[in-house]
Formats: sequence, C-alpha cells, structure tokens
Amino acid sequence: MEHILNSQADGIDFARYSAYIASIQHRLPPHVFSLASDPRYFDLSSHSSLHDAWLETLVVREVAKGGPREARRMEVSLCFLGPFQDRRIHLHYTGVRRYSFVTPPQRAEGGDEPGAHGDLFAHEIRLGHDGLLIHEFLFVNNATFLIECSDLRHSEGNLPHES
Repeated sequence: MEHILNSQADGIDFARYSAYIASIQHRLPPHVFSLASDPRYFDLSSHSSLHDAWLETLVVREVAKGGPREARRMEVSLCFLGPFQDRRIHLHYTGVRRYSFVTPPQRAEGGDEPGAHGDLFAHEIRLGHDGLLIHEFLFVNNATFLIECSDLRHSEGNLPHES
C-alpha cells in the first residue's frame, strides 16, 4: 500500500489517497476513476464498501482465442461478501500481467486448522508500469493480494432477503 495507509496514524488515510487519485484522474478510464474515487467503496458505514468485506472466491482464467497455439490471456475475478452481508461485490480484471496472493501462516481461533484471510482492511488502486492498473488489498490477518492489469470492472448485487 503506497497511498491509503498512513503509518504515522496506523490506519487508513482516505484524504491522502483521494489526492493521489485526483492527480492521476486523466490517466484512468472513467469507470476505474469512479471506483477508485467514490467514498462508498471505502467508507466504513457504506454497504458498498470493500472494508470489512469477506473474500468468497478468487478465480484465475487463461483465455485462449483461436486454436491451441494462439495467445492466451489471463483474467482474474474476485467475489466479496459485503461488510453487512447483504450483497456480493464482484471485481473482474482483464489483461492481467501479474498477480500475487501472500498469506502468512496462521491458525483459526481455538483450533489446529489453518485460518482464513480475515476481513478486508484496505484496498487501493494506483498506476503501475506502462500505464497498467494496480489494485492492492490488505486483509486483517496480513494476507495481501496484488494484481496488475489493463482494465478492471466492478459490479455488485443485493442478496435476497430471508423471511
């Protein structure tokens, strides 16, 4: 995390991150700028926030066009259960150049089974090499996910109400 975390305050610094996003607005596709700059996707009280969301799925695809000797491209999709467990938040990345997911060894509370990543603590979008996008995630159990890609799309949908 380069902009949204403030080591002096030991927390999220949305003002500093917002200033960075505003400074690169002209280099971001409008839909990416909208996601990166909208406080709803960062605000602790927003149902659309990724903060405190739970990672449900991570899918990596190699997409081939044409025959078996044709170029293959990577796509990555993430699905999060929203912080209020009332919606799913989907992120889809195309033109993926690199990704990494690092999870430190840990144990589930009170057991011998491996623990989960935990809630998402923070995420930030920034520019990488050659104008590519970087989306980085930090989970409360110190797991990190970083993806560098040419484009990303965001969508979300409410879960049906149980009666």
